[in-house]
Amino acid sequence: MSRPCRYCLAAYPILFENGGTADCELAHRDDPRVYALASKLASIFQQRNPADEQIAWFLQDADSVVDDFDPPPDRWRVRRLPENDCRFRVNDVTYVCQSGGKGYSPPVRLSDLRQWQREADARAAELRAGRG
Repeated sequence: MSRPCRYCLAAYPILFENGGTADCELAHRDDPRVYALASKLASIFQQRNPADEQIAWFLQDADSVVDDFDPPPDRWRVRRLPENDCRFRVNDVTYVCQSGGKGYSPPVRLSDLRQWQREADARAAELRAGRG
């Protein structure tokens, strides 16, 4: 696919009026796996047959997730979890959207987030105990 990709062009046409491609190149890789997963995410979170613009909204998320699957699956299975708008499963792995901060925060594996929290709690306990 050429840059800017058709999805970025559909979502953000004003960014590419002068022929620039940097915004597309910085946002995501030009990788068929990214486009396929973004399309699947959009079909779950937007509508069954998403428009190119809707797929563009998920390119960064897909780009941050695809490398967790090596080798890539034959087919992406995505499920929105009912208990939270910011939790979803991709091929049986739960992801969460990080909150807070400014700008874009990519989704992370729930298991990674919990591990980071345990490590932070352990560091805080050490500091409270005067060992830090």
